[in-house]
Amino acid sequence: MREKLLEKLRSEDRAEVREAIEALVDYPDEEVVRKIVEVMKDTRSKAVLEAAENTLSSFTDLSDVVCREVVKLFKIEEPKLRHAAIEILSSYGNACLEVVQRELLSNGDYNMRKFGLDVLSRINTKESLEKIISALSDENPNVKFTALEYMRNFPHMKEEVVRGVMEVIPHVSDLYGLTTLASTIIYGNFKDERLIKPLREKLKEIGDPMGKHWIYKILVFLGDKEIYSEALENARAIGMEMDIKKDLEIFGS
Repeated sequence: MREKLLEKLRSEDRAEVREAIEALVDYPDEEVVRKIVEVMKDTRSKAVLEAAENTLSSFTDLSDVVCREVVKLFKIEEPKLRHAAIEILSSYGNACLEVVQRELLSNGDYNMRKFGLDVLSRINTKESLEKIISALSDENPNVKFTALEYMRNFPHMKEEVVRGVMEVIPHVSDLYGLTTLASTIIYGNFKDERLIKPLREKLKEIGDPMGKHWIYKILVFLGDKEIYSEALENARAIGMEMDIKKDLEIFGS
């Protein structure tokens, strides 16, 4: 039966291929993993890719093999394929961290490092958060601020997130980074008084009123009453007064 199912993987009929992949869930071995991954490389069928995701994600006793083979899919520039790879790798949790670190996070291509962060954000463990925090020092701003954004996914690890945010605040200066910083802290609901001091220091460094606006938004969220009047004054200068007033209504007391 196993051999017949592997043979059907070469069929031109996508429905037959999907059915074969679903049936191969009962035959977890290294060859089956490789064959399914090969099929994934050559298809753009959503149904086939979903079947492959489900089957490969179930081979828990073959995590090393699955992680090693699936990570190769990132080399193919096809969004559906890369999304499937992210889903499969993240389903294995910490079991795939070593492969993700070696093949993605340590890759010279910043896009691959971002894919690694996509996986880590879905694994959602202390170990994956540690690797995301390490990426805050990445030289590429796209990687660094993607890592910062994904820290919102760890509200249950507030202490670790706050420490990571405190480390990155001194190194954020452009508008992209400041808006991401505000989004992470506010929408992640990371309310911690320890963030106030480094944010006030950051205010002194920023000359752009729009950049200051995002720091003021965070400080209002944190309940720093001493900056309320200057936050409003700055907001008036850039036509954002209503934005700050709304924040004061929500977070001020």
